Amino acid sequence: MRKRPIQVNISQLEEILDHYLGSTSRLNYALKIVGHPGVGKSAIVREAAARENFLFIDTRLAFKENIDLGGYPVPDHENRRMVYYRPRFIPPEKIPDGYDGIVWFLDEANRAHPTVIQTLFQIITEHTCGEHPLPEKTFIMLAGNLGEGDDTTITNFDDSALDGRLSILQLRPTAHEWLKWAAQNEIHPSVIKYIKLFPDRLWDEKNINPNPRGWHQVSLAIQSSYGLHSEQELTNFLKQTADNTLNQIIPSLLSESIGSDFIAQQTAPRQLSENDIINGNKRALKALKERTIPGEDLLWALSGALYYFKQKNSTLQGDLSPTDLLELGNILQFIGYSRPDSRVSFFFMLIKECGVLTLIPKALKTVQDSTVAEELIPVFTSILEKEEDLDGVN
Repeated sequence: MRKRPIQVNISQLEEILDHYLGSTSRLNYALKIVGHPGVGKSAIVREAAARENFLFIDTRLAFKENIDLGGYPVPDHENRRMVYYRPRFIPPEKIPDGYDGIVWFLDEANRAHPTVIQTLFQIITEHTCGEHPLPEKTFIMLAGNLGEGDDTTITNFDDSALDGRLSILQLRPTAHEWLKWAAQNEIHPSVIKYIKLFPDRLWDEKNINPNPRGWHQVSLAIQSSYGLHSEQELTNFLKQTADNTLNQIIPSLLSESIGSDFIAQQTAPRQLSENDIINGNKRALKALKERTIPGEDLLWALSGALYYFKQKNSTLQGDLSPTDLLELGNILQFIGYSRPDSRVSFFFMLIKECGVLTLIPKALKTVQDSTVAEELIPVFTSILEKEEDLDGVN
């Protein structure tokens, strides 16, 4: 049976890498990290290597054949035999001075030529590449894109013998972790603010774009290409510069819909965000009750809030803390005071996609305004009773 990848977030992957690279003896398995394009696989491994003071070697398997890994054959006339020169792109014979080890990162494994797979087997099991032994503290890591729905080429990697020597992990980034990284890596403040407001738009697992790499590229384009280093500079540029080409660059890096929404958020911000919903913004809730929030803004924000909670609950596996229940209570408030048609749709979406039906009473108890809780309990009870009546009829 084919081994399926185990899902991990960024923090979990970082911890796994630190333990892997900190091993006191040579391990008989390698790590394989899979995930959609642009989620940060190579960057995380590179940073882990730097933490351990290891030389990081990045080899793209898509551009290699079996003979490339084994080395180029040249004649040894004196001994009447062929020898193979060590390829420059594989780890050197000895760990270079100043380093404590080597990380050999074999990327794009999903695009590797079938003959390369057998060499990978030798690299992992024998710590040898062709005829060339690897230094003792050389740690092997593979990476590749999932290939399902992301238009990347997949070669036949279904080798149970090789899988048995791999720990296969699927990286699923979260907005919370990415924002911590962004704050430390000079990501443009407008990008950080947008992802804080709309965490579900960090990456689209189904459509691939946007993704963390795309947001990093947008930040670089804004700051390096256009010289706009603050939120106000970006807003002024977008408002005052007619037909500016940044309006084309940003959607090209993210996707047309998300790129256009990011631009619109700089020039005409939405009146409600999923962050307002998750944090229970009282001003926003009051505006919702007074029906002054545009319907489109409400739909965008509720969709994002439910996506955020679905991802979070999936990671926690239903083990919600008081803070998580408070966020669920906040989401329920905004659903409860939505228009009747939106209320029913989003309430059932919350139950079916997030699996929180039994937690709703606990979540409503976290609502500080007892009047609000008293108003919402019969609203949600009525929705459930109508659904039961319809099931009985069917």
